[in-house]
Amino acid sequence: MTSNWRISLLAILVCATGLGRAEESEVDTRKSPPDNARWLTLIVQAEDDIAPQPVSLEYQAGQCSELRSYGVGGQSQSGRTRMPAVHFEKIDLSKEPSRQRYRARIALDAGGNCQWKLVGLSTQFKYTSPHAQTWGQELLSQRIQVVFADRKNAVRKLNVRMRFQYFPVIYLADKPEQNSIRLQSSGFPDLPSFDPEESGIMILQFKVFNDLAMTATADPQNRYLYRTTYPDGATGSANSVGVMDERMICLMETQAAGGTDFQRCNRFAPVNDKR
Repeated sequence: MTSNWRISLLAILVCATGLGRAEESEVDTRKSPPDNARWLTLIVQAEDDIAPQPVSLEYQAGQCSELRSYGVGGQSQSGRTRMPAVHFEKIDLSKEPSRQRYRARIALDAGGNCQWKLVGLSTQFKYTSPHAQTWGQELLSQRIQVVFADRKNAVRKLNVRMRFQYFPVIYLADKPEQNSIRLQSSGFPDLPSFDPEESGIMILQFKVFNDLAMTATADPQNRYLYRTTYPDGATGSANSVGVMDERMICLMETQAAGGTDFQRCNRFAPVNDKR
């Protein structure tokens, strides 16, 4: 492995784990976007049972560095070195009055003495269950990470729309008040990195298919399995409920297209994992 690859690997590990963050007082976190700065208008579209949470931003300095710890392979390769300073902050989304849209304006080029640039954005939402079996329960979705980096395959133009679709999985217990719920994504989107040449808009659409809840009950004969019931009445069993489930994805795609004939999804047999 060349020295350049070693340096890149160390930088990735430090950024991913946040080890040894320097004191904020070591760098000037003040920002002052220049007149020609690039801006991102972030728009989140959500329904009544979804409440978008504050957006987490990660900025990296172009001019300032900080002393941080790193570690590779336990204690055998660790130490402290100077790296570009990073700064984290959270911003609230402003709700538009007429519809379920939320908005924030984010500086990609934040300027200041350290010449801050946005390198990462993450967001999630709070979901309030409307289901009779889990009425009023709240949970947070998994975080969605967006990277801003100068990479060969980075998206150079903004004005993009990304859809994130989920269905509820209701875990049934012996007592109804002990039922629980979680959200399962219809897939694991491979998000691109972004390095836009100019200002633009990014729209994130969050949708939960409340009418397509899957239920799961612990199998009394195998503690690693759940007996599952699909929204169309089909039954199966699995140890990972709803994960990349082709039948559920078909049901969601059918409803999203305005269809009601779910028989077309019968070509995808219910998951039946008897391990």
